[in-house]
Amino acid sequence: MPNGSGEKAKGAILSRAVQYIHHLKENEARNIEKWTLEKLLMDQAMGDLQSQLDEVRRLWDEERNARQRLESELNMLRGSVGKTSHVRSRSPAGGESDHDEEDNEVRGGKRQRMD
Repeated sequence: MPNGSGEKAKGAILSRAVQYIHHLKENEARNIEKWTLEKLLMDQAMGDLQSQLDEVRRLWDEERNARQRLESELNMLRGSVGKTSHVRSRSPAGGESDHDEEDNEVRGGKRQRMD
């Protein structure tokens, strides 16, 4: 207990002790109130961050699913390249003719067709 003015009387010492105890209790009450408010604010911030994290995860899952779907479609398209297909085209004379595309692969970045 802090010693104020060197008082020696028991009554004065007890009085100051009581005042000091009240001061400590008030500080404790203020600290509890402050910590409670800080905890509520922290809980709210954590909830907001959790919501944002959930939204980012949802968007990430959507993007991953879309990517997988597109990769699957790309693989299907790559699998169909090179297969024989029957194509009807116009001849230079204006008539129609049938052609089989036997080599319909992408080579060197260019598509080649053999008649």
